[in-house]
Amino acid sequence: MIGDAFSSDATDIHVIPRTNDYLIQFRKTGVLVPFQTIDKDQAERLIAHLKFMASMDIGEKRKPQSGSFSLTVRNTPLSLRISTLPTTHLKESLVIRILPQKYQIPIEKMSLYPSSAKKLLALLMYSHGLILFTGPTGNVS
Repeated sequence: MIGDAFSSDATDIHVIPRTNDYLIQFRKTGVLVPFQTIDKDQAERLIAHLKFMASMDIGEKRKPQSGSFSLTVRNTPLSLRISTLPTTHLKESLVIRILPQKYQIPIEKMSLYPSSAKKLLALLMYSHGLILFTGPTGNVS
């Protein structure tokens, strides 16, 4: 499933409980696209396995949780961010954010102005403080 999502350039995988089964959808260019349905038992095993891999409490279904883990798919390292939300009847939905780790952009190329990169590098020399970066998740442009 993760390999299929990665190959189709999906950014997220949604596992959504329904009355009799679970719907798996891929998010592609901001739109949820149905991938497949799986039965309740398969979905619960899948969710428990992913929660275990992400160091989450597999027994907790009443509270939202988040975690992450890394794996390699088709020779590309991926970081996966896992989030769960409780739903009705002790079911939970799960979302996997797929973050490919193939891009390593030098800090000098991240900034529009060379002086900004120099200032950032100078700030990194301090032993304390906080630097915040913002922008769309997964955006490398």
